[in-house]
Amino acid sequence: MRKRFDIVLLDADETVYDFRLAEKTAVSLALAEFGVDPTDAVTAEYSAINLRCWKALELGELSRESLKPTRFRMLFEAIGAPPCDYYAVNMTYEHNLAQQSFLLDGAPEFVQKLHEHCKIYLATNGLTIPQTGRFSRSAIKPYVDGIYISEQIGHSKPDAAYFDYIFRDLDITDKSRVIILGDSLTSDMQGGRNAGITTCHFLNGECPSNSDLCDYEIQDYDGFFDILFQ
Repeated sequence: MRKRFDIVLLDADETVYDFRLAEKTAVSLALAEFGVDPTDAVTAEYSAINLRCWKALELGELSRESLKPTRFRMLFEAIGAPPCDYYAVNMTYEHNLAQQSFLLDGAPEFVQKLHEHCKIYLATNGLTIPQTGRFSRSAIKPYVDGIYISEQIGHSKPDAAYFDYIFRDLDITDKSRVIILGDSLTSDMQGGRNAGITTCHFLNGECPSNSDLCDYEIQDYDGFFDILFQ
């Protein structure tokens, strides 16, 4: 069988990291420190607000710096909590999130096996402090060749400039040998399209999207090797 790709740009959250669990743990600790009872309803509200903020960032409607306090201001207003220093809440949350390196089932084995065949680079829209902290504690660290964090680059997926930075940094001239694997249509798949590379949508139990943005869609990690070798 012929190997089709040499480099895998691997999304982090909800592709290999269990971000939902990490987020709930980190935000619960932060809210409790600032006098808010982190009930399931409250943490679910934060998760929904945070997702909206990140989608706004992808669309260029919100800057990365304003996103940080804005999500907590929106949460406190939504639940009727007294106003506070939202920058401080965010800093506490980021510090807590950096400690949470939960991985999805099968992710460590997948990354280790994949590294036998390809170079692997995490490509994430996350923030520097949480992502570097989680990565440093993660079981996949020995098998990942590098990490590209949007806050450090100054551009976010799906902006082609984010990928152009990676291509320059790795001296990539043949994009046909690069594939992105991720769970998000709007950042990973759209980003891959904008960058001119092959896209693979990780469904992880979700229904197929049948989106034109996806060259491939897989339900589990094993399916990726059927794409890698053809």
